Amino acid sequence: MKARKKILICGAGIAGPVCAYWLHQYGYEVVVAERARTLRDGGQNVDIKGAGQQVIRMMRLVERIEAKNTLEQGQKYVDAAGKLVAAFPKGAFATLTNDFEIMRGDFAQILFEATAQTCDYRFETFVKDLEEKNGSMSVTFNNDSVEEFEFVICAEGISSATRNMILPSETSFRYLGAYMSFFKISKRPEDDQWAYSVNGVDGTFITLRPGNEGETTVLVTFLRKKHDITWDNQDDAKKMLRDALKGRGTIADRISMELETVRDFYFGPMSQVKVSRWSHGRFVLLGDAAYCPTAFTGEGTALALVGAYVLAGEIKRGAHYAEAFNMYEALVRPYVHASQNRMNPVLVRLIHPRSRIAISLTHMVQKILASHHVQKRLRLGAEKREKKITEDFVFPNYA
Repeated sequence: MKARKKILICGAGIAGPVCAYWLHQYGYEVVVAERARTLRDGGQNVDIKGAGQQVIRMMRLVERIEAKNTLEQGQKYVDAAGKLVAAFPKGAFATLTNDFEIMRGDFAQILFEATAQTCDYRFETFVKDLEEKNGSMSVTFNNDSVEEFEFVICAEGISSATRNMILPSETSFRYLGAYMSFFKISKRPEDDQWAYSVNGVDGTFITLRPGNEGETTVLVTFLRKKHDITWDNQDDAKKMLRDALKGRGTIADRISMELETVRDFYFGPMSQVKVSRWSHGRFVLLGDAAYCPTAFTGEGTALALVGAYVLAGEIKRGAHYAEAFNMYEALVRPYVHASQNRMNPVLVRLIHPRSRIAISLTHMVQKILASHHVQKRLRLGAEKREKKITEDFVFPNYA
């Protein structure tokens, strides 16, 4: 394909800017359209795992990411009264904490800074209509302007409106039997550099994690058989969350007290995105819009990084766009399947014990797992598995 062709990327989160970075490296002109007014600086701690770490190394972003590391020291499980049950330091088997721990907003800012001078970012801009004609994609934006692009890459996220214009019948969602909410609250003097998790009755799971200076991040998940919660505004969602937190202990009480002042608030079903095919004509999906594994897996960032790198590389070397899109899907889909299959409704239920007896048994297991002798044995096996996870994607050479 000839260089300097213009490509539109919808979404300025993680996958979009990474793909823009590589497309610019290969000589393409890139426009990034973002519906939000400014760069979204919200979100939870993100883990950059496995093959995703190789992408940030190839982008030479390791030092910038390490400079914004949350410095989380590990994960502690506590009971409803806040008493320690078990501690899993960074590097331990079964801990949340990884080598690359960064706030999603900080990571998005780093990616934006790496591409802002070379790509055309347009905020408060989204696609109103798409039509393939005359060997290009004709795009009508929300301001009624019309432009021609070689391709349109949709990286808008799990509830993408642009995806629904082109691939609505190919898209489905796998509900995992739980709802989730994440946001930030004010940091207290007693908040340190550890993550604190608590299992609450009726299948509620709560985690507090170190955020930016002055902030602590919150993740709450709770079981619900049916995907039937709807609301008209954020106040309704917060009321539902309070119901899930009521009677779940001291950490839950603290969160409920601070909900009124929370602004960066997400609440929705724990679902995976399943799309039977990722492209149609000159339109192709990327990241969560195509294959969200749910934020609870901690693997969505790695999938976004790997997918963006491969899609850009295949566009660069593909003799035809259809061949490029097909190769991208053939290479990345097995990696996606492995990630999505690691999280299923059975595992979700095990993570969310309902009764006090089940919670006591869970605490017993946590104590056993945290013991020195068990950790020593498990870490040996984990190192082999981590090596496999890191090497489970063989990157094509697009140099």
